[in-house]
Amino acid sequence: MDLRKSYAIMSNDISEVFSSKAIYMPMIAVPAFFAVMLPVLTYYISIYNLSGLAAHLVGSAADLVSGIGPNGQRFMAYFSIYVLGPIFMTMPIFTASVIAADSFAGEKERKTSEAILSTPVTTIELLVGKIAASFIPAVLLTLVVFAIYGSMINYLSMKAFGTYLLPTLSWLLMILLAPFLSLAAIGIVVLVSAHVQGIKEAQQISSLLILPVMLLPFASIFGVADLSPGFFAETMAVLTLIDISVIYVGIRSFRKEAIL
Repeated sequence: MDLRKSYAIMSNDISEVFSSKAIYMPMIAVPAFFAVMLPVLTYYISIYNLSGLAAHLVGSAADLVSGIGPNGQRFMAYFSIYVLGPIFMTMPIFTASVIAADSFAGEKERKTSEAILSTPVTTIELLVGKIAASFIPAVLLTLVVFAIYGSMINYLSMKAFGTYLLPTLSWLLMILLAPFLSLAAIGIVVLVSAHVQGIKEAQQISSLLILPVMLLPFASIFGVADLSPGFFAETMAVLTLIDISVIYVGIRSFRKEAIL
């Protein structure tokens, strides 16, 4: 395998994605907006309006935030980590699926797949290049958004309570899940790319991965799941098996002609 060919494919696909504002602007602007606004909302609830719901949430998370200051601070710690944290975990799935769908299914819509197939590149070189083109930006953008969000939370918690709330072990494990979630989304796009005709179909199918992640905040609120470090470590182990399986099956079943 010639990694230079894979690198050339990766560079071309990344340039293609980030040359279109319609693709990259929502992918960057929306998570960045929420990374700033959601901490501000959490801060104001913690300081000025600790409602009955907030008090109930703090009570249900007593074990997770035990030993952390007054109710307002405990609520902010719980909500910013165990409710909003899982919401931001959808970003690597969303970003990877958008880029991968454009990279694979998008070739069909743009009628550019013939140029790729005419070059002396193997199926493995093609897949490595396209997977890397989706994986690297998804992980990097996720890290940036998590950093913005974490900085906002720490700034506001320091302002209100004189202490930082992040990072915690659970928070760090959420960040470490980003590569695993990205690979799962990319693997699904690879699998379905031969059976769909456009970007939207590929995005919709791969984005189904977002649904179980979006259930995590509710599972935490209602006490169904304990979003402790052990939970995230187990989730990482399960995702590792899923990633290996999906990528393996995708590589075995994928043919260059699939993007025609």
